[in-house]
Amino acid sequence: MSSYAVGIDLGGTNARCALINDKHEVLARNRCSTPVAEGFEAVMHALADLVKQTLSDANIEPLDIRGLCAACPGPLDGGKGIVIEAPNLKWRNAPVAQTLSRLTGIHSILENDANAAGFGEFWAGAGQGCDSMIMMTLGTGVGGAVIIDGKLRHGPSWTGGELGHVVIQDGGRLCGCGQRGCIEAYSSATATVARFREGLSIGWHSVLSEKDPNEITCADIFNAAKDGDDLARHTVEGTARYIAIMGSNMANLLNPDRMVISGGMIQAGDFLFDIIKKEYLKRPFETPVKHMEIIPASLGEDAGVIGAAGCVFESMLR
Repeated sequence: MSSYAVGIDLGGTNARCALINDKHEVLARNRCSTPVAEGFEAVMHALADLVKQTLSDANIEPLDIRGLCAACPGPLDGGKGIVIEAPNLKWRNAPVAQTLSRLTGIHSILENDANAAGFGEFWAGAGQGCDSMIMMTLGTGVGGAVIIDGKLRHGPSWTGGELGHVVIQDGGRLCGCGQRGCIEAYSSATATVARFREGLSIGWHSVLSEKDPNEITCADIFNAAKDGDDLARHTVEGTARYIAIMGSNMANLLNPDRMVISGGMIQAGDFLFDIIKKEYLKRPFETPVKHMEIIPASLGEDAGVIGAAGCVFESMLR
């Protein structure tokens, strides 16, 4: 007999909800706009309505649900079920888990959104079949998750897995977090575009030179690189090299089975991954490096809701 869990992936613009069974199957899903401007209680009521609609669509009663997990931006304290601060949601010390439990009648827990997406890939996606996995998400910033021996690594302050703020260049580029040299300042989509624009500003020629620099996107750069543009290729190789350095650090520190990479940048496919792997395999400490695979994520936008539900099932085993 199947067990059921509800996963919620909450963002500042939209919220997604799915009913998932212990076989990783999505039985029903819904989404809604996040009413941030109306305040915390309005968002919680919108999520509760989303949960009720999703259960109704699948003809499942709340009493049949093992639990609900809300994946939220952080920082947060999952043990207490509180989002400590979420600027995009305008929240401080928000009691998310307690409020959802009250509104839905389902025992609710809280997880960081990047951790949930990483656990989703581990539980039901590209990480299936391994014991330990690193997730690296390349987007506006760099997110991450660390799963060791089948469990998310939270740490005592619930800040484990912040891969984006691992320093790879002492005194390097300024990161949004205030440190210098973070991987986010080198390999995010934002950083990739910034490095390309710098190349234009010092005289490199590119097929994108005639375009307004402020309108150049990461996808433009990857497409130009595939077509043989020198500056674009140089920029992409730099992004890949920094990702490879990060992968080597993780391989040596944690010896995981896989590093899964997600985010919009993976749409470049083998073009990007071939460069990353070539750079990665240059690392001299061969044993952990050769053990760890580097592969793309497979769940797309479902990773967060699937991972949140997976966190419910994983919490039952603690």
